[in-house]
Amino acid sequence: MLYAMALGSVTLWGASFPLTKVAMAEIGPTGLAFLRWAISALALFAWLVALASRPARRVIGITPAAASAPQTGLMPLVKGHGLTIAWVALTGVTLFYYLENMAMRYTTATNASVLSNFTSVFIVLISALVLRERLAVLEWLAMGLAFVGAALVSVGASRVSFGGESLRGDVLMVAASFFGAIYSIGGKRLSEQHDPLAVTTLVAAVGALFLLPLALLEGLHLDLSARVWAYILVLGIGSGALANLWWMVILRHTRASRAAAALLLIPVVSAALAVTLLHEPLTPTIILGALLVLGGVVVVQRRA
Repeated sequence: MLYAMALGSVTLWGASFPLTKVAMAEIGPTGLAFLRWAISALALFAWLVALASRPARRVIGITPAAASAPQTGLMPLVKGHGLTIAWVALTGVTLFYYLENMAMRYTTATNASVLSNFTSVFIVLISALVLRERLAVLEWLAMGLAFVGAALVSVGASRVSFGGESLRGDVLMVAASFFGAIYSIGGKRLSEQHDPLAVTTLVAAVGALFLLPLALLEGLHLDLSARVWAYILVLGIGSGALANLWWMVILRHTRASRAAAALLLIPVVSAALAVTLLHEPLTPTIILGALLVLGGVVVVQRRA
């Protein structure tokens, strides 16, 4: 089940780069990030209420659970880990998606996809420092090969150009990847103690609230085409709510450094979607890169 969740998450995240780029033709980067995460928070809260065994008052934690039961309400999570929720939301929702969307204002979706691979590297480094997780030499080599493979996939799928006009966007994307790694480490700690659905719901809601004033300053508007609204719904419910919920579940049950390897599949998924849906050519570079990524991920997963 965890492998299916990982594949689902990277598929939704891989598809989000071109959707975001297209949507920003009609809405600013911060406004898009806010709408995306507001929809995510609403969808997750509706799911939380629907899955509750008692009325909504039990879901938000007004009625305490038994001492032996896991903490599934929102209020116990807020009371016990309010500050942690705030910085996880700030790094993983507000800063990550603000920087990522701003990056795609200046660089290509392909560049952003390549540079998002730094999230895996940062997760491995931070988890070694904070969580005391360690990778064996073979696992480091496998991660390196997978990283190179992910870059080859993106190069083979489209022309990648670092520097020049895209340099500002490239730097912003690397910064976003760093904050995404911090989010994953914090999210892992929260999800190990609380229901991942409650954690993801609160993080989405708080992150959206942090984005709101920035979106208003940017000039948030809702006069968008039906196509862009459809993209925002996909980004909110799919890439936002589902993908991040699955990611929290994965982090709860496995090492962060092991989970990080799965993120290197994102460019492979993006290329596969381009070949399948957009009929882009399947080049030898893409095939070689995909094999390196798959091989590296398999080695890390088997040794973890």
